[in-house]
Amino acid sequence: MSKPYAFQLAYTISPINSDHEADAAAARTHLREEMGWKTSGKVETTLHGELVLAPGTPEEKRKEAGKSIRARIRDAFKALEVQDTVGFAGSLMVSGLDPAIKIGISPD
Repeated sequence: MSKPYAFQLAYTISPINSDHEADAAAARTHLREEMGWKTSGKVETTLHGELVLAPGTPEEKRKEAGKSIRARIRDAFKALEVQDTVGFAGSLMVSGLDPAIKIGISPD
């Protein structure tokens, strides 16, 4: 049976160059305000949330967690039409599934 897991995601979103800083700002705002995740007080680039993972080994769950969060962020970038102009680097901690999971998304 699938089970919910708490997570914390620390991240940075960078434009490919200074001409696309507005795209990066829009992506940051979207992650903070539209993804259903909570910020960590005044730390705007750390998010908390919950994801549901299928049963499996800890390594299988880590892979599923990384893929799930990466896919949601990638989909958000596509919806914002910034997938060609921003990059993402993050560190995902999932309850009971340490160590941290690195997530990277390069511009298309």
